[in-house]
Amino acid sequence: MANSRTIHFRPIRPGEIPQVSYLVDAAYKPQIESLYSESSPLHRWRHYDERKIESYMEREPKGVRVGLWQGRIVTLNVCRSYGRLGWFHTLAVHPEFQGRGWGKEAVRDGEAYLESQGVSTIAMMTWPTAIRNLAFYQILGYRQGGLSLYAYRQTSTAILTGRSPFYASVDTMRDGPYGEQTIQAVRALCSQIMPGLNYLPWVLWAREKPFAETLLLWREGKLQALALFYFFHGMHWAEGKLLLLAPGLSAAAHRWVLEHIRLWVLRRGRDAFGLPVDLSGHLVREVLLPAGFRLYPESMINMVKGETLPDPDLHLVRFGG
Repeated sequence: MANSRTIHFRPIRPGEIPQVSYLVDAAYKPQIESLYSESSPLHRWRHYDERKIESYMEREPKGVRVGLWQGRIVTLNVCRSYGRLGWFHTLAVHPEFQGRGWGKEAVRDGEAYLESQGVSTIAMMTWPTAIRNLAFYQILGYRQGGLSLYAYRQTSTAILTGRSPFYASVDTMRDGPYGEQTIQAVRALCSQIMPGLNYLPWVLWAREKPFAETLLLWREGKLQALALFYFFHGMHWAEGKLLLLAPGLSAAAHRWVLEHIRLWVLRRGRDAFGLPVDLSGHLVREVLLPAGFRLYPESMINMVKGETLPDPDLHLVRFGG
């Protein structure tokens, strides 16, 4: 007879998506209410969209992990593997079952899954004001790896004028299949930032989505920057999910990267764009702020376990984006 306190984990199944979306609502509601009151301009929690879970399953179906107790789903953890770097996010335990240690078990299950995919560095995020969360992850061996927030800027004014050192190409689902040269260039850029890093699966997935596009910036036949943005319908701004920069680029080259992004977003009819940034790097004060970016006040603590995270001046991403 199975132990009545035993929880077991497996990938989510399509028919379980509605149940899991309400599990996230129930698990996150108390914390959201404690962090953001109804009157706060930061209050933005809505029903956890089932389409998010569907998109997570499309990208890595075995990484969307649920925990079951007596046949009932009581935990969720979404895991992503990108070569040697892995993330998890949306860790949730149903309120009725909190305090049993199942959150820790869900983390360990996620770690075991990511390690089975070749991951050696695991990253995630939590609110810096959520003291219990910080303590929870530190007990499990995670350490603080930086402070992440969004830098955003209007598209109406130029960052630089003159002649750019780069030439740009935009890859969308309408551009035909990726050539082998482009695939190898994306892999090479990732490896320059962190040996074994591989965002190619995310980029290829995004090419099939009408809301996602990737900007590639080249110089002398080499890929120097990759920007992955979401252009959601009905939004006035473009949401940056990933920006990779080749090591060794100058501050002026970084500004040209941003100018190319600005022009790209402007052509798509958006009046602003945002990028995930880490305050532990130099890029914010040396490039972004002088270029007219503002910092969105909602911050997240990066937590990491295993090897060191990639250089935050080259690797602009929100873990769980």
